[in-house]
Amino acid sequence: MEHPITEYARRVAEGTEPAGLLHRAACQRHLDDLASSRYRFDHRKADHIIRFFGLLTHYKGEWAGQPISLEPFQQFIVGSLFGWVDPETGFRRFRQCYLEQPRGQGKSTLAAGVALYLAFCDGEPGAEVYCAATHRQQAKITWEAARQMVLRSGLKGKIQTRVSNLHDMASASKLEPVGADADTLDGLRPNGVILDEIHAHKSSAMIDVMTTATGTRRQPLVFEITTAGVGRVGICWEHHEYSSKVVRRVIEDDTWFGLIIGADPEDDWTLPEVWRKANPNLGVSVKREDLERKCQQAKHMGAAEPEFRRLHLGQWVQQADRYLPMEQWDKTGNAADVDTEALIGQTCVIGLDISSKFDFTAVVALFNRGDGGVIVHPLFFLPEAAIDPSRKAALPLDAWRRAGRLEVTPGNVIDQDIIYQRIVELGQKYRVAEIAFDPWNATALAVRLQQAGFPVVEIRQGFKTLNEPTQQLAALVADGKLQHGKHPILRWMADNMVVRTDANGNVAPDKGRAMDKIDGMVALIMALSRRHQTQEAQYQMLVLGRR
Repeated sequence: MEHPITEYARRVAEGTEPAGLLHRAACQRHLDDLASSRYRFDHRKADHIIRFFGLLTHYKGEWAGQPISLEPFQQFIVGSLFGWVDPETGFRRFRQCYLEQPRGQGKSTLAAGVALYLAFCDGEPGAEVYCAATHRQQAKITWEAARQMVLRSGLKGKIQTRVSNLHDMASASKLEPVGADADTLDGLRPNGVILDEIHAHKSSAMIDVMTTATGTRRQPLVFEITTAGVGRVGICWEHHEYSSKVVRRVIEDDTWFGLIIGADPEDDWTLPEVWRKANPNLGVSVKREDLERKCQQAKHMGAAEPEFRRLHLGQWVQQADRYLPMEQWDKTGNAADVDTEALIGQTCVIGLDISSKFDFTAVVALFNRGDGGVIVHPLFFLPEAAIDPSRKAALPLDAWRRAGRLEVTPGNVIDQDIIYQRIVELGQKYRVAEIAFDPWNATALAVRLQQAGFPVVEIRQGFKTLNEPTQQLAALVADGKLQHGKHPILRWMADNMVVRTDANGNVAPDKGRAMDKIDGMVALIMALSRRHQTQEAQYQMLVLGRR
């Protein structure tokens, strides 16, 4: 018989429990990880925190005075956070949690219970747990919920309550609220941090300080909980996107737990079945009549629609859509392995996107197939200074380097001498018909390549030149004819890609609106723009002339 947490995950993943795509992906991740030996799901640890919540009582509303009984989705959250462990050390697997959910799902109750458990029941000597927010008064909301739970439960005799402080003298442990507006946050050594409503954080400063301060603890947990936000900017959107990539396995981060509860972007927000997808507590703490009333208001008051969708359906408003569906990108035909040795001597065009001196540079060689498809052979470069601990949490840069998918150039800025040498090496293996480049940051390198005998062509980054190849890219992906060999960096950039559109419906990649890098996609699109421009006879003549 399956554990209730696994049973819930299976119901969601299989679609018998209504949920959005990212919610289902998080549950599928749980099921997939059960089949792996990398981490172990300890039922006893999961059950322990669920029973702990049962010792606490509600202190306001219709359930005031009643024991807290976690709903299945809440059991999945806390059971996953505390049940998954490293089989060698027994310590928790997850060190950071991003939980995004609509209003009314028991956010404060869940956060307060997790805070109390980390402070007083986690076996951490001298535990320091902080309820943190942009302002101390906001932080006190979760902390006050924890205090009220203590006063109304058997914990009252164990935990001392003071103004803005809960503590246990025997273990020297404490739980306190703290805001970004505090005079100083130096000296904190938390094993637990509860970060509330991070969509209200204007910068990552508070989160960075609290996260880095956990370094001395054995199994710290940073617990972020928020509603959806507005716009594709800010730390909350970054963590939303990162969580989306983690649960969809675009990025591998075994220490990050992400659960995004909400309707899918394309869902009709007026339909009751969509409300159910976004509100697992519908009929419990969320009343259907209340949603019906607010939905009617949103239908007739335009200004009310975005807030209804954001707060009650978990839909981010004013956000750009991804251009390429990842389920198409991962099609068997697209994901087929690329044998670069078998391509030796064949003709290719190269797209070259030189980014800023401190970021990714992409060189993408594109080969035509006989069936109208293409084979993509990308090279990615990054300066050595970019491979540092502060970026490891965001991208597996070092892992990409070790796997031979990323070349790191020495120093603080990208070394164009190495880019030049790698292109020369490509020219020694393949027939390079043309090199398409964006003149931004690349003119000097393009001149040098031209002097070496390579035909180079400047590609302006406007609709006139990029519309057709951008649409070709989408068509090739949809038809399963873009053979990319599952290159992880190119896949990450494909998932980041958004486009801008003009009044005539023309499209082009939009670096300004993409929340993360798309350099490889830009280089690929530039290569696509030149794939049919030169005849084979010209290729032969150019290659022979250069050699």
